[in-house]
Amino acid sequence: MSAPPAAAAPAVLTLAPAAPAAKLSRPQFLALVAYWVAIGYLWQSLGTLILPDVVERLVGGAAKGTGLSVLEGIGTVIAIVWQPVAGTLSDRTHTRWGRRRPYLVGGTAADLLFLVGLALAGSFWPLVVAYTFLQFSSNTAQGPYQGLAPDIVPEEQRGTASGFYGLANLLGILSGTVGGGLILAAAGRPAAVASIMALLALGCLATVWGVKEPVRPLRPGGVGPFLGVVRSTFLTPLDHPDFLWLMASRLLILMGVVGIQSFVLYYFSDTYFHGSTRAATGATTGLVGAVILIAVLVTWPAARLSDRIGRKPLIVLGGLLAAAGVSVLLFSGYRWLPEQLLNRLAELLALPPLAAQTLLAGVLLGLGFGAFMSVDWAYITDVIPIEHAGLFFGFSNIATAGSGVIARFVAGLLLDHFNARGQLLNLPGGYPVVFALLLAWILVGSLLVLPVQRGHHP
Repeated sequence: MSAPPAAAAPAVLTLAPAAPAAKLSRPQFLALVAYWVAIGYLWQSLGTLILPDVVERLVGGAAKGTGLSVLEGIGTVIAIVWQPVAGTLSDRTHTRWGRRRPYLVGGTAADLLFLVGLALAGSFWPLVVAYTFLQFSSNTAQGPYQGLAPDIVPEEQRGTASGFYGLANLLGILSGTVGGGLILAAAGRPAAVASIMALLALGCLATVWGVKEPVRPLRPGGVGPFLGVVRSTFLTPLDHPDFLWLMASRLLILMGVVGIQSFVLYYFSDTYFHGSTRAATGATTGLVGAVILIAVLVTWPAARLSDRIGRKPLIVLGGLLAAAGVSVLLFSGYRWLPEQLLNRLAELLALPPLAAQTLLAGVLLGLGFGAFMSVDWAYITDVIPIEHAGLFFGFSNIATAGSGVIARFVAGLLLDHFNARGQLLNLPGGYPVVFALLLAWILVGSLLVLPVQRGHHP
């Protein structure tokens, strides 16, 4: 993967030099990442629980994989295209409220409106429209928000900041899985969506009021022509090969993780509970909750360790552990734990024995995901030009959101096709095929980080 000649990229609008960032206190870090908790809750509760349930209700069980693929594909294309542009616009914006906060507040306000539309959708295509506009508004906030931390975090606190970001993201995902699942099961879709709206509003207020954003004027005035913003957004990163290797690695690893999140509800329903949404939701909450809980415990010490041994070893190790977890799911149609131990575990969890065995997958996935999340933000920050953090972190969403598009579209089609062909490895045939694909993605993604040269080294 090589960068094009420098002349191929348009000139990037430069910022006036800023004073060195002052060290952040723990309350300032907490305020900074409060919105990240809300984002994690939003997309985890929607993607893992609410949308799969809604899609199945609206299109039926035979077409649920395809329906989810279409919904996520259309919506996430907006995220891939728009978040980088919004981040670049914020790099070039100068207001008395700062560069990032106007987008954060405006995007969140629009989120609340489109979430109401999503909650009220009574058929498939109104759901698609509401979800697409939600992607647009949410990424208007997220691109600039991701540029806020590099603006204010000094270099010596990047490892600490990455730990806070990893923990905040994982706490958002955990609360979205457990809290969102409980609310959905007990009170239905409108109440679950209302909980998302409340947390988004609170997270936005905490970050906007709790973080003092530096105001740095642009040397030339104004944002500049919109087409120039778009060209700069998508061509400038091509001159940074280390960043591109990181994005390729991130894309494939997240494709594996998102694939698990997206289809584990269907896996439990089709394999063990035969269409019982309540039982499948409970098992999904348990497995994904175990992944996130383990990841939360791992993230902070792993972030501190990365300051000593470097970021790269943590990503490679995390990918290998996550791949081992997917392997457990791939062969979950067979009993290979001691029968007495498995029966006790099944009784404790109130699950069928083979479903209880998947808890080991949750432990391994949690260890791997936690290691990856602990260094993801810091490693990107290490290799990008900080003055254009909105552009580069927005561009990084191509990997984040793109992972959802590819994983859900490809795996969803494979799931429906092979499920219709009968069993494989003692499972409905689509699941071993999907799990094998996710395993390959994670392993290759773990290796793609090896060519990165710049960044933190011990």
